[in-house]
Amino acid sequence: MFFSHLDIWEDATARSAAEQMACDEALLEHAVRPVLRCYEWTSPAATFGYAQRLEKIRHFAAGLPLMRRWTGGGVVLHGDDLTLALAIPTSDPVAGMTSMSIYREIHEGLVRALSVTHGGVRLVLPEDCREGAACFQSPVPLDIVVDGIKICGGALRRSKAGVLYQGSLRLRNIPIAAIGAALSKEHAKFSPPGKMEGNVVSLVEKKYGTGSWINLR
Repeated sequence: MFFSHLDIWEDATARSAAEQMACDEALLEHAVRPVLRCYEWTSPAATFGYAQRLEKIRHFAAGLPLMRRWTGGGVVLHGDDLTLALAIPTSDPVAGMTSMSIYREIHEGLVRALSVTHGGVRLVLPEDCREGAACFQSPVPLDIVVDGIKICGGALRRSKAGVLYQGSLRLRNIPIAAIGAALSKEHAKFSPPGKMEGNVVSLVEKKYGTGSWINLR
């Protein structure tokens, strides 16, 4: 078990790529205890890590709309995946762990949960790794694979509010309840506070929806 309690938000709201990224950041700002947001995409898009240069990764996006993430990592093509955002406020002891430890704990929990319905799920070994800017073509240690094929990668961002994990999971029939059970002693349904949506709108207007954010580097 990772958390003593985890709130789970299966978010079915239709959002643009900018709105999805803004919602993840706003979730961390408003979380009073760990919250896992699970969502899908109404239209295909590609996200890329905060530190990446746009001109160097554009060709990996396969012509899809591009959006820079607040977290790091490579290029991720969204559309058929289940996207995860885990917000860990500073008040939770887990936020004080090292980034590598948090990443490992999250992915070990996902492996346990996915193994309930899928065979051959494991963490990436060093010999599985290869370089590249496209995230799912370039597994790194602690990513998740099935039969040598990467199915999950993620990245972290620390701020004064806590830690945000963003990940992409490429499997069908994902057992959300099993994920909650694997990551926490107890879990419950999450309902976002009303003021959070206003924060999402503000982040889109001032950050994620602007050309300066996309072209930051």
